[in-house]
Order: sequence, then structure tokens, then C-alpha cells
Amino acid sequence: MNLIIQTIIGTLQTLKQRKQITTQMLDTVSLQWFEADRRIIRTTTTGGREIAFRLLKEGQRLHHEDVVYLDKQLAIVVQIEPSEVMVLAPQTLLEMARACYEIGNKHTPLFLDGNELLLPFDKPLFEWLQAAGFAPIQQQRRLSEQLRANSAPGVGGGHSHAHSHNHNINGHHHH
Repeated sequence: MNLIIQTIIGTLQTLKQRKQITTQMLDTVSLQWFEADRRIIRTTTTGGREIAFRLLKEGQRLHHEDVVYLDKQLAIVVQIEPSEVMVLAPQTLLEMARACYEIGNKHTPLFLDGNELLLPFDKPLFEWLQAAGFAPIQQQRRLSEQLRANSAPGVGGGHSHAHSHNHNINGHHHH
């Protein structure tokens, strides 16, 4: 079975809510965070299926739990592997702005998770962030929601997808 994937069907959560995924067997495609925005990926699923991604839409990016194949028997779901990251939890809007500005100047990929900023672990940058007073923490986390300077539709610099996540991008965080 050689599957060629050109579109993302939706998220696992949404498709389960819509009863489009009920009794299907789930197979996963494990990817590293840096593979998630490649246009062409050839890999094998956990279940041993050959799979090739040809994502041609500009700015299309694979997210954790994106469903990329679905029929009556089978659903194939993307799994972004956790990796070594630096976590910053700015306490104020000013701190958040300063962190994004400083990190943006270094052209390091930057990810948002709730009110936390996540970056791929890098020892010199970690030490620089400590010296700059950002109190970074080293953790194993999943990098999925990348912030991009060039993909800000409209005002606010947020981004939209046809699916939802358990965090709220507007910065309101309910525990």
C-alpha cells in the first residue's frame, strides 16, 4: 500500500466528534518537529505502510494529531515526536514582546503553547536567555504551533486553521 498524501483531512479530535472516526484502526506517522513543514516526506507508518507526503499548498504544515488518511477501516494520524526544548513563560505582555523580539533577531524557530514560548534546545542560546533574564527551562516537549513572521493574515499576527487545539491562541488560559 503506497499512499500519497496531498491534503490534511482534519484533527483526530474533530473527526471523532463528527463520528467520522469510530471503529477504524489507527496507524501513526511519527515525525520530528522540523519535518512537519517539509513539502515532500517519504516515510513508513508505525504499522509498516509506505507513505509519501506531497503537500503543495503554501504554508501548509503538519500538526500533532492531524489525520492524513481516512477510509472505513483505517485512519492514519500524524504524531510529532517530543524533543529537547527550551521553555519560556513570560509573565507580562512586555516580557512576551521582548522575548519574541530578541529570539526573532536570532532567527530561531519559535513555537507557542498556551502562554509559553518553546524553542528547540540550543546550549549557547539557553545560556544567552538565562543571562538576558528570561529564566528558560529545559524540557521534553512537542513542538507543534510554530510562530511565523510571514504568515500573519490580518491584524494580530495570529494564525487560523480549520481545526482547534486545547489551547487558546488569544492568550486567555483557563486552568
